[in-house]
This record gives sequence, C-alpha cells and structure tokens, in this order.
Amino acid sequence: MISRNRHNGHWTQVVTLAAALLGATVLMPGMARGQGTLQGRVIDSETGLPLPRATVTVARSSLSLSADSSGRFVVTGVPEGEAQLAIRLLGYSPGDFKVFIPATGGLEEVFPLDFTGNRLPAAAVHARAEALMPRYSQFEQRRQRATGAFLRWDELYKESYGSVGDALRHVRGIRIKCDQQSFECYAVMSRTPQCQPTWIIDGMEARSFHESTPVQDIYGIEIYRGPGEVPGEFSGSNAACGVIVMWTKSRPFRAKP
Repeated sequence: MISRNRHNGHWTQVVTLAAALLGATVLMPGMARGQGTLQGRVIDSETGLPLPRATVTVARSSLSLSADSSGRFVVTGVPEGEAQLAIRLLGYSPGDFKVFIPATGGLEEVFPLDFTGNRLPAAAVHARAEALMPRYSQFEQRRQRATGAFLRWDELYKESYGSVGDALRHVRGIRIKCDQQSFECYAVMSRTPQCQPTWIIDGMEARSFHESTPVQDIYGIEIYRGPGEVPGEFSGSNAACGVIVMWTKSRPFRAKP
C-alpha cells in the first residue's frame, strides 16, 4: 500500500513535469520570436528626390522616428512577420505601407509619397512646378497665354475635386451629360452639346476619358470650347466640338501594388 502511494506520487510528479514542459514548448515560439531591423528611404513618388524629416511610425508599437536629411531611417527591434508603417510629411499624402520582416537579418525598402502641396507656402508649390516644367512645358506655356480654360494639379487639390468630372462641372462652357441606361457620363461643350470633344491624353488622341477618373494622378487639364480657342497643334476636323487635353503625373517611383 505504501509502495503504491509512492508509485502514484512519483507518477503525479512525472505528469506535472510533462505538463510544464509542454506548456513551455507551446509558449516558446512566442517567447523566442525574433526581432529585425528595417532600413528605409522616403522619396517623392514623381521626382525620386529624398524627403527629409518624414515621420515614420510602426503601427501598434511605440516605435517612431524621423527620416534624416537624405530621407533615410532605421528602425530596430521590429518583431518578425508583417508590420505596418505610417509615414507622414507636410505637403504630401499620408503613406501607409505593409512590409514583412524576416526571421533573421533585416529588410531595406523605398517608400514613395505623393506630393499635394497642402499647407505649404505658395513659393514652395511654385518651386516644384518649375522643377517639373520640362515635362509639362507645353502645358505651362499655353497656360500662360490663357487661351481656353486651365486647371493645374494645385488648383484641383485646393478645390477638393474628387474626379475629373467634378472639376469639369465647374468650368464655364462645359456640361456633363449622363446616360441613364449605361450609367456613363461624358463632357460636352455648351455651344455644341450634340457632339463630344476630342480628348488628348499626354499628347496622344483618345476616344474618351472616363469622367470618374481620380484627380490625384492629373497634372493639368486644358479645355478649349470651340475653334476660336483651340491652338493650332490640336486643331482638326472635330475642333468644332471642342478639345480637352489631359496631362497625367509621371510616378516612376510609385510603389507597385
């Protein structure tokens, strides 16, 4: 009887020890979860230039810092696995990025932000426009002549237009007509509502341009409401119906989806 109790006591100790070891095994992966280093560089999505002083925050943590003068930053102690970064800088759209930190070593990434000019001095916005002038020189030259109606990216943002159609609705001499059966809308000139204008997209003629296109990818819009406004380079057989010229932003450094 005494021998059985000792045996039972020994067995109880074995079971208890096994349970403790099992618990330690279950907890070990979480306890041993690695931490990596994230090296990043914040740049302008259109020019590729570095963006100093951008604030970088790792979601659901206290990790936060600012990019240096070359747009670079280093975050240490980031748990392995998926991590979400919030990058903020005055004059740029908020950037939210998802990265995967490996179990060993680190990760190096480039994080592009889209310029808006919001809350920046007018001089800073003008300086950027001049820096981009070579690509959009034709647009800027015709804009200076002011023959027709012009909407540039900073004006589109200032007015908080959500789409190309929203912007065109506010241009004198343009009407937006919608087909109730196809649920499609298109722009026409008030003088010639029976025909649709010619669309020129980045120098190439197009059949149309969807009016719900977001404005954040538009650098500028030129609107010529009839033959008297259309410049020689855009004149043609359909000039009587008007011409709408769109210039889209080049974003070679934008992150791929």
